[in-house]
Amino acid sequence: MLTTLWAQRWHRAVVLSALFLFPLLVSAQTGIIAGTVVEESTGETLPGVNVVIDGTTQGASTSLDGDYRIASVSPGTYTLVFTYIGFTTQRVTGVEVTAGEVTTIDLAMGEEPLDLGEEVVVEARAIRNNEATLLRDRARAVQVSDAISAEAISRSGAGDAADAMEKVVGASVVGGQYVYVRGLGERYANTQLNGSNLPSSDPDRKAVQFDLFPSSLLENIVTLKTFTPDKPGDFSGGLVDISTKSFPEQLTFSLSTSTSFNSETLGSDYLTYAGGGSDWLGFDDGTRALPDVFVNPDPDMPIPQRGPTTNDLRNTDQARDYANAALLYYGGETFNGQFQPATGSQPINQSYSLTFGNQNQVFGNPLGYVISGTYGFEGKAYDGGVENQYSFASPGDLAPDFLLTSARGQERVDIGLIANASYRLGPNDEFSLNTLYTRTGEQDARFLSGGWPKEFGANDSTSIYATRVLGYKERDLLTSQLRGEHVLPSLFNTRVEWSGSLSNTRQEEPDLRFFTNTERLIGTDTVLTVQASGFRQPTRLFRDLEESNASAKLDITVPLRLLTTQNSQIKFGGLVERGDRSFEERFFEYVVASPELIPFEGDPDAFLSQENVGLLDSTGTGFFRYSYGHIIRDASRTENFYDGTREVVAGYLMAELPITERLRVITGARVESSLLETRSQGFDFFDVLDENGDPVVNENGDVVQDSTRLGGTIDELDLLPSLNVVYSLSDNMNVRAAATRTLARPTLREFSPATSFDFAGGYLLLGNTDLDRTLINNYDLRWEWFTRPGEILAVSAFYKYMQDPIERAVVGGTNGQVQYQNVPSATVQGLEFELRSRLDRLAAPLANFSVGLNLTLTDSNIDIPEQELVARQRSRCTQEELDGGTCDVEKQRELQGQSPYIVNADLGYQNFESATAASLLFNVFGSRLSNVGFAGVPDIFEQPSPQLDFTFSQGFFDDTVRVKVGVKNILNADYEEAYEFEGETIPFTRFNLGRSYSFGVTYSL
Repeated sequence: MLTTLWAQRWHRAVVLSALFLFPLLVSAQTGIIAGTVVEESTGETLPGVNVVIDGTTQGASTSLDGDYRIASVSPGTYTLVFTYIGFTTQRVTGVEVTAGEVTTIDLAMGEEPLDLGEEVVVEARAIRNNEATLLRDRARAVQVSDAISAEAISRSGAGDAADAMEKVVGASVVGGQYVYVRGLGERYANTQLNGSNLPSSDPDRKAVQFDLFPSSLLENIVTLKTFTPDKPGDFSGGLVDISTKSFPEQLTFSLSTSTSFNSETLGSDYLTYAGGGSDWLGFDDGTRALPDVFVNPDPDMPIPQRGPTTNDLRNTDQARDYANAALLYYGGETFNGQFQPATGSQPINQSYSLTFGNQNQVFGNPLGYVISGTYGFEGKAYDGGVENQYSFASPGDLAPDFLLTSARGQERVDIGLIANASYRLGPNDEFSLNTLYTRTGEQDARFLSGGWPKEFGANDSTSIYATRVLGYKERDLLTSQLRGEHVLPSLFNTRVEWSGSLSNTRQEEPDLRFFTNTERLIGTDTVLTVQASGFRQPTRLFRDLEESNASAKLDITVPLRLLTTQNSQIKFGGLVERGDRSFEERFFEYVVASPELIPFEGDPDAFLSQENVGLLDSTGTGFFRYSYGHIIRDASRTENFYDGTREVVAGYLMAELPITERLRVITGARVESSLLETRSQGFDFFDVLDENGDPVVNENGDVVQDSTRLGGTIDELDLLPSLNVVYSLSDNMNVRAAATRTLARPTLREFSPATSFDFAGGYLLLGNTDLDRTLINNYDLRWEWFTRPGEILAVSAFYKYMQDPIERAVVGGTNGQVQYQNVPSATVQGLEFELRSRLDRLAAPLANFSVGLNLTLTDSNIDIPEQELVARQRSRCTQEELDGGTCDVEKQRELQGQSPYIVNADLGYQNFESATAASLLFNVFGSRLSNVGFAGVPDIFEQPSPQLDFTFSQGFFDDTVRVKVGVKNILNADYEEAYEFEGETIPFTRFNLGRSYSFGVTYSL
């Protein structure tokens, strides 16, 4: 069945590809000359430069970004003439144009002419290295920044933006989705798409899920590590700006397809379950939808509770009311009854990408556009994983609660679409429209089983624990952005930039199912139990999050002549942004019938089949007229239905001042007014007091109560100053220093009154409406040497002091409750090292080889919250030590997600003549805190997992066809989280990632 289904998908893809490919199989007969013109002294782009092919009437003017493009140029060798008022005219000779190709000529123009009418003649050079372009931008940037280009992303074999970010200095990826910069959690990062903030589709985190962005849609990813007033103030670790593909200089078409497999899935029983007919498109077709009877339930429906006998309800009136009771209990029969994962063969991993773009003249001005789409399916699985849970049996004595083996199967679909267009209205005005849509659908089937050596304080090694989880999650993001850039020559070439964006993201988890049972050998009898003390009943969960974001911003840059002959500039502007979120969580439990009525014989699907749910018999008499089997109970909590609003209004003023020819100071401040509100459907009840503060009593003697909706409000006005200093030791060497203040606001989930159950961790996670925002003082120092185009050597140091940071803390002692809280303070300090170089420095024959290395060393400390500290003391110290004040427990720990070190290294080979490329990449991070221990459980750390990947690609037919092969996780490293206690490392979760092998083909024009 699966083989037939995937064969149909391959057929659809081939037909679709042929339809797009057929009209484009015509070779271009002319070429294009394009490039960028910058000012020699500052590196700033020059708009309005006239570029003419000598001896012809063909030419163009540079855009606001200094770009120019001359199309329909016949093959041959030409001379270009660059002219601009007040600048030296330059002639570029030896410009070779080839049919169907773009010849790139970038130029730096000197501001002061030698003599009126004198020209400078230079030889043409084509710039092909996109990494070099990004490094040039970094060299003249006002902030400390890092970047990765589409070229480097392609070489690394990254499948999405999350994979790509693993190559960035100081960045680590947690859970394959969330980016931590300099070890700081996602709350301390800000993510933008083409310069506009993105909402998160995760109900519990601020972070944007980077795996939503297929790598084939990306132009580059830039990470800013220091704050300037023209950027949002709510980041400290880094601001990550994802740029999607921009329009090309000529007709571009590319079609690629690839397939892969993982060694861990070969020969294994692939866990799966029956989904919907549209799963292959990344969304559920209604198969997992909540039954209609529960969507808008009758408020008078009874809440079923078992009575003292096996088949009665405690409310006799409801039990005898067939119409009322059956309305709810028959509803349970409409649920899908599958709780047991099925086994099947591994589906075929496959991906497709299609891109089409061009630039045409419309009303005499250039219109550029690009349309790109991606589709990918990936199945992953493992068997023989480890799931262990430990706690302190007595103070300082760590003992297992249960030791389990696990198996898991996951199927994931990714769809991405972009449509970008840009129109240049003369040399001084440009408009662009960018639209992006991404969708991800993930199916998850999991089974855990094993011994339970310590059951409720009694050693019982004959017990076997088994749990099954079936889940599906679909996420999507739609964002559109309209931008404008204008240069006003009459106002000192003032640059005006504006943008407006709308984003909507959604995450749905329809019908997450959870079923647990034990198997115990009592004498010679095997007893299966579903309703065991301490276990949750069989459960179904439905979650729906939707968040929209609208923003508008304006930036005005005024060039000035102030202290030196170099350009100074004043920049000011503002931002208005609003985000709205709605979240719903429906929670249903099976109140299972007694074993005498419906015994559990090992098959969850049979046990919860429709004939065993709801009304079983209506032929009884009196109190026992109706007999019920398993009952569906709506256990939803009203506080878990909440709405949230986030509003930010900001204004800023900053100045870039060249104090001397080599010293630049960038300073200013940003003012941000923020409003954060959450309101749930739950209510907080309180006594009504009279004017004397005494409770008001009614005529029956009862205290009068009133209520208010649960929720909270943060309304703050913050001043965020910034000082960045750049000193150029030479033309290609800088020293940077920065002192800034930023902030971190709680997420709407953290600030809500919602309480949710974590199936994996087994604890309740509580929101907190009393949270405050975190203020952060940041200090940075960097030395950077851009030795040659595309090369860099840099060393950085940073220190951060956080006031009132937000952490997850224990609040319930031993009852497994964790809540977000402000803790007093935290510090983060570290060093970063970066090297990129070609190896011709060692020997000329190695000119096609390059090496990259970056290392981050970090130390963090946070004051442990009081309640968490008390829980740690009680679990690690005896009562005598507690009473005597000799309990020695650390009062500080590292931040969650903080790695003491991160290492990225790569060895690359690039031969343009033979169209050959290869790359060997290595990544590893130090042990990082993933879960803070609570309820007598030690801290859990994600262990180092060294990754070694290799990619090789070869171009054919003038590089119109490129074949790529790759191997990921060559070292076959495991994923492991473990307890670290008194020098021991004890597994908490461990499974093998397996080696992944891929093969792909790309056709491009």
